[in-house]
Amino acid sequence: MDVQNELNSQKNKAAPTLARRLILFLTISAAGLIADLWTKSYMFEELGLPHETIGVDWWIIENFFGFQTAVNQGALFGMGQGGSSIFALFSVIAFTAILFWFVRGEAWKSLFLTICLACITGGVIGNFYDRMGWWHGTDIHPDYAYGVRDFILFTYQDLVWPNFNIADCLLVCGASLLVFYSFKYDEPKKGKADASQVETNLP
Repeated sequence: MDVQNELNSQKNKAAPTLARRLILFLTISAAGLIADLWTKSYMFEELGLPHETIGVDWWIIENFFGFQTAVNQGALFGMGQGGSSIFALFSVIAFTAILFWFVRGEAWKSLFLTICLACITGGVIGNFYDRMGWWHGTDIHPDYAYGVRDFILFTYQDLVWPNFNIADCLLVCGASLLVFYSFKYDEPKKGKADASQVETNLP
């Protein structure tokens, strides 16, 4: 019995808690948010607004990967231009839903889900910051007001991928991992779970 109690004690110590997973969730979210806002500020300070330069401003790999500033007042791929306030509202709803799922839905019990939701949260808040217009002053041109700052550019021959940012990367990666999770995750069969519980309770 002493050995069994010791094993149970070690198992309880190793088991994740809401507090630990919340710290991990906040750490990943904050790291993603800081990376997004810092890179946006740095690139726009170095390269300026889109109208201030012509063409690709900074090639890393000629005619393939570079940095070019753009301001998107819409959603992904530039859809819904001018709807920044609506997309900002969607961001608030998404953030609220994530918190509800994480805490009340007990997503925190899964390390995989914790990382996915943290990445999405960092991306949501990063673009929400831009859509609220907190990155610019009141003298900004109307074409850029309340828009999301993008600067990463990929091109291949005549194909030009729409500019994006770190927040977009976090959103796409987090959402893709959730899709992967939905296909790969299987609920444990009740019979096996019951047998495991009985086995654990045996002296």
